[in-house]
Amino acid sequence: MEETKASKYRQGSPKKRITKLCSLLAIILVILIAIPWYALSLLLNQRYEQHQYDSNDFGIESERITLVTDDGLSLAAWRTYAESDTPKGTVIIISGIQNPSVTAFFGYAEMLSSHGWDALLIEKRARSLSEGESIGLAMTEWMDVLAGVDFLDLDERANALPIIAMGTSAGGSAVITAGAEVPRLDGIIAISAYSSFIDVYIDNAAAIGIPRFVAEATRPFMWLQLGFRFGFNELERTPLNAIANLDERPILLMQSTEDLEVPFSHFIRLEATGSEFNAQLSTFVREGDWHFVCYNQYIYTPSQDVEFSRAIFEFLGQFE
Repeated sequence: MEETKASKYRQGSPKKRITKLCSLLAIILVILIAIPWYALSLLLNQRYEQHQYDSNDFGIESERITLVTDDGLSLAAWRTYAESDTPKGTVIIISGIQNPSVTAFFGYAEMLSSHGWDALLIEKRARSLSEGESIGLAMTEWMDVLAGVDFLDLDERANALPIIAMGTSAGGSAVITAGAEVPRLDGIIAISAYSSFIDVYIDNAAAIGIPRFVAEATRPFMWLQLGFRFGFNELERTPLNAIANLDERPILLMQSTEDLEVPFSHFIRLEATGSEFNAQLSTFVREGDWHFVCYNQYIYTPSQDVEFSRAIFEFLGQFE
């Protein structure tokens, strides 16, 4: 009798083990799907209302205009003008993934104006005064840059002069992507750009305490969710792919070594790929955690950050 019971127990054990294993694998799978889903839920399908700055508070007048993207969104934009009668060109300025509003960069426009450059500040989609119900993680915002280029191409003051795109953080990523998609852009200034959204998502997941191997394990599930959301072809539009296709147009990469939002590893990847594909690459590296690269006390008066502003104007000098 005892032998029969033992026999039944031995026969039943593998089934129980398999059931437990399947349950465990199902739980792990749910977790791996849930982590990127939750991360995206914090960013997508919402608008970002940002504090709006007045250009007059930065010592420069601006003209409010409206741009229209190829996918039908109206974007708020502000145009500022060089102090000189004959501008050297126009710098398109865009901001990051959530904050601040691009109007916080009127100090950059004032700095550019004093050096002979017009500026076009574009509030990207789904932010403040611009239309759109969701941001695009730098995968769609290149179209916002294109809308600015199209506007300038129809303008007699600007259409025969250089057009440079400058962005910070996700804006930096967007202008690199725009460089590969918009041949009319003459140059790119990318400040604290990430090499791809998936890479920066994994870095930030690890930074908040999720074990690195778990964050890496969610990579294919983030890829799938982004693919279903934006289209799998759009996932190829990463800054890392774009920097390999700038057709020798100049690009300035600016980054700080201890950036907590976009780790320095992104700069290293972008620089290595740009060098491999013979991009006309310039770099500016600052020690410490300075996400805007410009020192925090000079965010609104960047001309006072001598090293930062000098790097920008040395780069722009090749277009004069």
